[in-house]
Amino acid sequence: MKKVLLLTGSFGNGHIQVSNSLKAEFKKNYNSEVSIVESDLFLEAHPNLTPILKELYLYSFSYFRDIYGYLYYAGKRHKNMSSYRYFSYHYLRKLVEKESPDIIVSVFPTPALSLLESTDIPIVNVVTDYYFHKSWLTKNAYRYFVSNENSKKAFVEAGVDSDKVKVLGIPINTKFDEKVDKKKWYEKNNLSLDKMTILLSAGAFGVTNNFENTINNIIDVGDLQVVIICGKNNQLKMRLEKNFEGKKDIKIIGYTDDMREWMQTSDVLITKAGGVTISEALASTVPLILLNPVPGQERENAKYFERNGLAKIANTESEIIEHLTYFLNEENLRLVRNKMNTCYIPHSTENVCKAILSIINERTNK
Repeated sequence: MKKVLLLTGSFGNGHIQVSNSLKAEFKKNYNSEVSIVESDLFLEAHPNLTPILKELYLYSFSYFRDIYGYLYYAGKRHKNMSSYRYFSYHYLRKLVEKESPDIIVSVFPTPALSLLESTDIPIVNVVTDYYFHKSWLTKNAYRYFVSNENSKKAFVEAGVDSDKVKVLGIPINTKFDEKVDKKKWYEKNNLSLDKMTILLSAGAFGVTNNFENTINNIIDVGDLQVVIICGKNNQLKMRLEKNFEGKKDIKIIGYTDDMREWMQTSDVLITKAGGVTISEALASTVPLILLNPVPGQERENAKYFERNGLAKIANTESEIIEHLTYFLNEENLRLVRNKMNTCYIPHSTENVCKAILSIINERTNK
């Protein structure tokens, strides 16, 4: 049995979601061929420091956006990132020596991988955003799996051999390739097929006292129904349920495992520009309004989607209303959905897993 060392990171949920999707696919189709050893490398190497840095990371998204953006873009410009490489390196080296994997797959930027020069183990980076960043570059990496041709071009311009960069898409839960029966889903959830449905991620707005006003203004745009996903924020869910009690066109949901169903059956999704979330939206062909993206990977993801006609960026409430008005036109919705169908790379998770297994077999047979 071959062993995959899967490196992930819990700074944001996206990297964990990608690693979970890969693990599920390996278990489903290659359980007798491959074993997975997963490591949240930074957390394991720095268990006391990581919770503090994660809090600062989340805090910076709300209160120090410009500083976060400066650090992100500075990291992109600087050619020498050697100082970052030593974070977690000693733990990584010991982990590799202990597990002796047949391949190392990283779904989180891990500069320490560049220091593993003495090993013959192939290293694969699965890039989880739509934009190139220097932190993904790994000396002597065997492959890079990226989301789009522009990203591949950027890696090649940074000195990576073109043959090492494969455009396979961002791995997401494979159930997003299965179609949902909209009529049955609406009947189950007491929604009207005659109204446009706006799916709204409450986390994209933050918890503000003006949130209810925003929801009312969205409803006033036209003959709409709004589904609000509150996630694990039970306090917000209870507040909204109280304030919108009896409003049939407003449905409030807490944490849900049914994002495929909600995305596929909605007409517009208002959310943040996380790499996995917008990849799931792309698979679901639901036009996007990307709300106030944070400078850095969120902003670059949003700009890529807007440039390609897949989304609109809204930095203010008035821009949300403007974009919703645009999407009230069925022809505009159809054009965006057609572009999404063109840009979407289906079966990304399956193809990444197949490619990983192919590399293992290729190296074994040398």
